[in-house]
Amino acid sequence: MIKQRVNRHRGGNQDNLFGWTVFLLLLALVAGVSWVGSFYIFGHPEKAFSYGLLRTLGKIDAPKRFELTKAPRGQFLDANKLVERYGKMPPRELEAENASLLRNYLRNYLRSKELVPYVIGNFKVMGTFRLGPNNFFPEGVVALAQSTENPSVLLELVFPSAEADVGQLERMLRMGLDLQLARTLDLSALINARIMPDGRLNLTAVPLLYGSYTSTDATGILNLEPPADLNISAGLPILNQAAVDEADKRFTAQPERDGTSLHSPALMRVQRTEAVDETTIPVARAKPVTRAAVPAQMDGRPVARAIPVNTDESAIPVARAEPVNPAESAIPVARAEPVDPGAVPAAALQPFATPTSAAVTTPPAAPWTVYEPGRMPRGRLLDIDTARDLPAESTGEVQYLAGDFQVSASGQNRAVLRESGGPQNVRVIVDFPGNAAPPAEGETVQRDAQRPFQITNVERGPDGQVNVYVREITRP
Repeated sequence: MIKQRVNRHRGGNQDNLFGWTVFLLLLALVAGVSWVGSFYIFGHPEKAFSYGLLRTLGKIDAPKRFELTKAPRGQFLDANKLVERYGKMPPRELEAENASLLRNYLRNYLRSKELVPYVIGNFKVMGTFRLGPNNFFPEGVVALAQSTENPSVLLELVFPSAEADVGQLERMLRMGLDLQLARTLDLSALINARIMPDGRLNLTAVPLLYGSYTSTDATGILNLEPPADLNISAGLPILNQAAVDEADKRFTAQPERDGTSLHSPALMRVQRTEAVDETTIPVARAKPVTRAAVPAQMDGRPVARAIPVNTDESAIPVARAEPVNPAESAIPVARAEPVDPGAVPAAALQPFATPTSAAVTTPPAAPWTVYEPGRMPRGRLLDIDTARDLPAESTGEVQYLAGDFQVSASGQNRAVLRESGGPQNVRVIVDFPGNAAPPAEGETVQRDAQRPFQITNVERGPDGQVNVYVREITRP
């Protein structure tokens, strides 16, 4: 009897031990699945479930509007380059590439080290489709356009906007409209690519600047807005094969039905200018590269001369600025003169995309004083290496920039320069007077002490990018 009770007691302990072992293993399995699942959810926001959960938890932001000078770095691909890159990809490789493109867009390119592919070139609108809650972008319009350089390339260009502007957008984006996506001015980021059954390449792109648009034969200006949310489950591309075939059929038949070629209005992106109070623009303190010295004598009249005082003068080109304005002869030259209070700087324009440079219209910028070469107010003359290290606080001193630059982008009254052979993380953004045409992309711009740029501001981005804002203050 006693032996039977002992055996029963031992059997009960073994059952309990087995049960606890199974329970602990299940807990470990649940913990492992949760850990792996969290990595998957955060690592794949392009999946509908992951995106919805991350948006609910506030762990991912809606698409945001970028400024031109702070947009993610990218590479500009025309129709032929897009075909060369995406048109030859195997299906699985293209699927993985599309997931990466969409993932980077949903993250607002914050964690991406890849260059963003921007679509450039000339396209002609084949048809326009209104977006709804069942589409990837719930509001706005998508225009299907064909490349004029390579007809085998079709582009779905998305125009997210408020519901009130959709009707006007549809009227602007009618069949035959010319879309000319210019390099660095429109920034239409590619988010999907697919190869159609007939071998053509169908691309989906969205302008990261979400700018304002009008057309040559329409009145009013429409503003694009970043989408407040996205319907990831709808997937990309936006248009199905039936919609593409119908637009293709109508586009092909239109010239024959009219008996004439299509009327080709052009879409224009516009940017309003805003006056800026000069007192709100920080003028940063410079390192002691040049300073005002005792003037030399010219015909008995003192002439101010900027003389470099760097101890290693052999490493810095000697730049001599000689203002000869007679009105300045009575001003002591041992101190820097402030900028003319009446000179109001132009608003900080963002260069805008246009179908053609001649088609762009923009209100004139607020004027500022422009001087003859060598007659600008006295100040410190800096090179690009010194200018990028300027602190943010204002000192009231006048700062000038000199050097040899290459034009990387050019728009209405503004150009983006980089110093030839200089640091790649420094851009010089130049505002030009309203009556002066900026240099064309690819040109070389040289500025010395007689014709320097005036520095108005220096901004540093979280990615290390430095933007030096300057303006043209001398006549050619």
